[in-house]
Amino acid sequence: EDMDPQEWIIIAKHVKKSLDSGDKGVIVTHGTDTLHYTAAALSFFLRNLYRPVVLVGAQRSIDRGSSDAGMNLICSAHVSVSEIAEVGICMHGEINDSFCLFIRGTKARKMHTSRRDAFRPINSLPLAKIWPDGKIETVNEEFKKRNDKEDVVLDAKFQPKVGLLKVYPGSDPGIIDYFAGKGYKGFVIEGTGLGHVPTFAKKPWIPVIKKHIKDGIPFVITSQTLYGRVNPNVYTNLRILYHETGAIPGEDMLPETAYVKLGWVLGHTEDMEKIKEMMLTNYAGEITKRSLDKTFLY
Repeated sequence: EDMDPQEWIIIAKHVKKSLDSGDKGVIVTHGTDTLHYTAAALSFFLRNLYRPVVLVGAQRSIDRGSSDAGMNLICSAHVSVSEIAEVGICMHGEINDSFCLFIRGTKARKMHTSRRDAFRPINSLPLAKIWPDGKIETVNEEFKKRNDKEDVVLDAKFQPKVGLLKVYPGSDPGIIDYFAGKGYKGFVIEGTGLGHVPTFAKKPWIPVIKKHIKDGIPFVITSQTLYGRVNPNVYTNLRILYHETGAIPGEDMLPETAYVKLGWVLGHTEDMEKIKEMMLTNYAGEITKRSLDKTFLY
């Protein structure tokens, strides 16, 4: 929580330097609270990636008998020389010292304050299960495979003035005006359910969103439910939000991933059509084509 997007860029530069030197993979140690933000950032910053980049942390400190640090590092080392050439998080798969999960960086989220298996894949299967003895079981067959001849490309342009806002009963859309007045260039909204914002409330959000979109500020709508995807066509208020304002549906992206992605997109363009095109393009597995029942509460 004390990190800044500038630190993400520094980490990405060090990862590229390591890979350019010929390393077979990279392990990044990191605190757990914002680990999924950094994982998402590296997923977008490191283009043409064909070797593993593994982020790892520990829920219990190394001086405790219940520490997960050692096993997480061991499993991360196995992943780093595997065929899975993606950015991901490697942490305990269950509370016991049985196996770890390697979760795609754009689909991982910390779901518990203290459990050792706090990181879970959302709207996706984990890429693999890893045992401390080196056994790796692929769970999700859709992953990039290693190619040591390819060179990673650093693309770390980032616009930090992006807001991540949550709607709730009685929420005041004036918060958008406040941040826009501070020079914010885009917003990710955590809507309710299928991607709702207060529409027929005493303080409706839609007129405010519409005004700022006309001024060239993009809005991406995600869901507080985390699981599932937003849908712009089911209810009247959803059709108003998406079809009358020009808000961008965030598909099944996690709010945190959408926040990082929008900052990355705005680092490349301010053209509203191009922003929409890029936000709806799947760059790093952040968008899945369809939701599968077996990914829920994996």
